[in-house]
Amino acid sequence: MKSPARCLLLLCFAFAPPPAVAQQADDIVVTTHHIDAVRNARTPWDEVQNCLKDNACAGAIKLIAGQVGIPDNAVRLVETAAIYSAKAEGEETRYTVRAVSSRKICSVKVRTISVVPATGDRASLFSISPSADSVGIYTWTPRQGIGGGRSWYEGDVFIVHVKASLQEEYLKSGKCTVPPTGSINYQCRGASGVNKGLAACGAKDL
Repeated sequence: MKSPARCLLLLCFAFAPPPAVAQQADDIVVTTHHIDAVRNARTPWDEVQNCLKDNACAGAIKLIAGQVGIPDNAVRLVETAAIYSAKAEGEETRYTVRAVSSRKICSVKVRTISVVPATGDRASLFSISPSADSVGIYTWTPRQGIGGGRSWYEGDVFIVHVKASLQEEYLKSGKCTVPPTGSINYQCRGASGVNKGLAACGAKDL
């Protein structure tokens, strides 16, 4: 049985904000969360080193930096276990990531790595619902029959947090895409084609 993923790290960036905002070194911070219920236990520091060495994961960080107009080498790493929780029950796992203190969720990037089963009505499911105050993540990975092997969803979720006092400015500038009220939702299933009415999991920006 896969163990719940854990919150990994906080990536802090300094960047040039919209013209109406006075620049501060920590206007935006990014947390990265590795969702993988079958991985061996590793420390948060191991995970960020793996991310920064992996082309796809490091590339996602570089993309985020470019979208908010900051140098991709302006990164400071801090553990963020205090804002993260996960609960596994049967074939379901639910994760909650709260906004960093005094901040709001600005945008979310999903980067799928692997999905098993990849096709069919029982393909593994991934769902994410960002709001200004928290991000809810849900995975359904079916118990396979005898000889069916393990099932999983594995991917990286990057959450951009903006200072609460700057949320409106960044929404107006287009750098933040999560609405100030309500939430948005993304669901995917499997790794190819359309499975039970849902598109295959891949990269998604919210």
